[in-house]
Parts: sequence; C-alpha cells; structure tokens
Amino acid sequence: MEKFKISDYIVEPKGKVAKRMIYKDENVISFILNISKGESLPNHTHFDSTVLLQVIQGSANLKVDDKTSPIQENDLIQLDGPESMSVENNDNEILILYVTISPAPPSEKYSVDVDLE
Repeated sequence: MEKFKISDYIVEPKGKVAKRMIYKDENVISFILNISKGESLPNHTHFDSTVLLQVIQGSANLKVDDKTSPIQENDLIQLDGPESMSVENNDNEILILYVTISPAPPSEKYSVDVDLE
C-alpha cells in the first residue's frame, strides 16, 4: 500500500495550468490539474484510454465533443478516450481536478509534471 495526500499536489499555477503527477505505472496514471482562474485546458483526446475526472475545488465548463456541461466540486466525470474535451475555469479560484487515465498513455511525455504558460 502507498498513501498519497492530494494537498501535496495542489499548487498555484505560475501560468495557465500546473499538472502534478501522483502515480504512474503501465496500467494507469493519476495526477492533479491546477487551472488558474479564467484559464482553460485546451481541447484534446486521450487515445483509447478511459478518463475519470473529479472536481476537488472550483467550478468549470467541460466541453466534450460539441456538448458543454457545467461541472463543480464533488462531480466525477467518466470520459472515453476518443472524445474531444476541454475545460474552462469559470470560477474566481484555482480549479483543482483529480485525473486518472487507464490504460496509461503510450508516451512518457504524458507522465511528467507540466507547467503551461
């Protein structure tokens, strides 16, 4: 067993988005996305993986393919990898999302901390 504290991965983004990796193996990756107020996570897909997205703090608009839905604290969303998605933080605080992707993406570049300016 390994225990993690979500609070250890919550950071004030220096730019638009700060991604902090929590765990990775060949089957799954998990991380926290910290999205600055008024900023967005660009439109993208997740190959053939399943994505679980939990809102830890804040609220946002989640666009999946051509449908936009409001999401808020404690919501848990399941996405299929081929679906095109983006997230727009529409709150006055940092949007904090806990994300798991399984199976893990094919490239190591998806399994590292990232700061988007």
